[in-house]
Amino acid sequence: MGMSIRCSTLFNITKTGITQRRAPLGSSNEAEWYQKRSMQANLDTIIQVISLRAQPENITDPVETTVNLEKLERFGFLLNSDEPVKMWSFKFYVNYGAVFENSEHELGGLYTDCEQVPMIKLDDIPNLTSFLDTSPELRNIHFEVVKDE
Repeated sequence: MGMSIRCSTLFNITKTGITQRRAPLGSSNEAEWYQKRSMQANLDTIIQVISLRAQPENITDPVETTVNLEKLERFGFLLNSDEPVKMWSFKFYVNYGAVFENSEHELGGLYTDCEQVPMIKLDDIPNLTSFLDTSPELRNIHFEVVKDE
């Protein structure tokens, strides 16, 4: 049976469409190009991890929101900040949601696949690692099954 899943992360996964590996020749602002390429690379990485077990469909563009980590229980309890931080979320659909099941959680396989996958840090969040972390202490990615809206 298919299901819709929302992915939320503290890594900047803004969809920029920058997929070439090198800055265009004569680029006037190479630092800006690199930042946009890194955002797209982070998004591509998460989608590739999801694709290890299923073919995600109807992938929405990531939406950036500002959240208070102390009030939000989906991320690790050591990721605390006095200031609000940015979070990115997107939804996708898979035809066979059971592929993510394990003995602990209906999306447990997805969390296992994400563990220790390298990411590019673009925002300064205290204790944010440079890889996907699914531990209770430093969890920086969260998945949840959502009802079709």
